[in-house]
Amino acid sequence: MPRQLDFEAERDRGGDSWERADPRAALIEQFGRYGYRVTLPGGSVHHLALGHDSGAYEGRCDCRGFEYQDGPCAHLCTVRKAVDLALTDDQDQPVSIQPMTDETIRVDPDAQVDRVRTDGGVRR
Repeated sequence: MPRQLDFEAERDRGGDSWERADPRAALIEQFGRYGYRVTLPGGSVHHLALGHDSGAYEGRCDCRGFEYQDGPCAHLCTVRKAVDLALTDDQDQPVSIQPMTDETIRVDPDAQVDRVRTDGGVRR
């Protein structure tokens, strides 16, 4: 599940995730409003979601580092640093972290769906 992230605390304490994050060496792809795919130099790919609400960040990553620590992982820190450094993504667009809206639905991306449901479309 997404959780609140304190990038400043990670940076200020000299956390390993902040120190390891290197947006200039990573390929950052943005998709959807909050989605990112971060490819590291060794070819490791991670999917993450990140947004902000009045300066408070919330997100998640599919890596084990995110699963087993309280702070942001290196992949989330990579995206945050890319914004701070005004870097661009794979489409040469500025990397940005979008504000969360009232319509934002926080879901568990690991949840399993047993069957597809529709919104009442025409039955054939």
